[in-house]
Amino acid sequence: MKPWIFLGYLAVEIAALWAMVHFLGWGWAIVITVAASAVGVAVLGRRFREIFTAARQSRTDQASVGGALTDSALFAGAAALTIVPGVVSTLLGLILLAGPVRRRLRPVVTAAATRRATLLAERVTIVGMTGSRGYVDGEVVDDGRAEGVVVDTTIRNPDGTIYVDVPPLPPAAQR
Repeated sequence: MKPWIFLGYLAVEIAALWAMVHFLGWGWAIVITVAASAVGVAVLGRRFREIFTAARQSRTDQASVGGALTDSALFAGAAALTIVPGVVSTLLGLILLAGPVRRRLRPVVTAAATRRATLLAERVTIVGMTGSRGYVDGEVVDDGRAEGVVVDTTIRNPDGTIYVDVPPLPPAAQR
């Protein structure tokens, strides 16, 4: 799918450049392209300072942390679009930097990130292994009566052995 996106980007940018050259001439097409890039970089710098300041302030306010994270993700996308050469991509990047557009896209970015994290979590397998040193399975509970009480949370079989939910290894191949 990514090659199609790149080919689509090339087609749109070439069509935009052809239209500018056709209707305005080579000189104006180059001036507009350079000016769009300069405006994009200037706006990126200003928005970066605003988003960075908002992220600093949100460290104390848990409710706005999600907004700062989605703003950072949207800023990264806008920066990529603005830096990539071409008038159309620069225009899309500048539109993505607008406050109302970012507010409307926050739920979309949050849903996409959640979906991506869920897919990643489904692929991860956590395997716990103990070495020869042994360990204490439990948690420390502080109820105010003592400095700490270890509560045993080990799952045991009826005969007292520790229940382990790991399938046994297959038998070794006979030679």
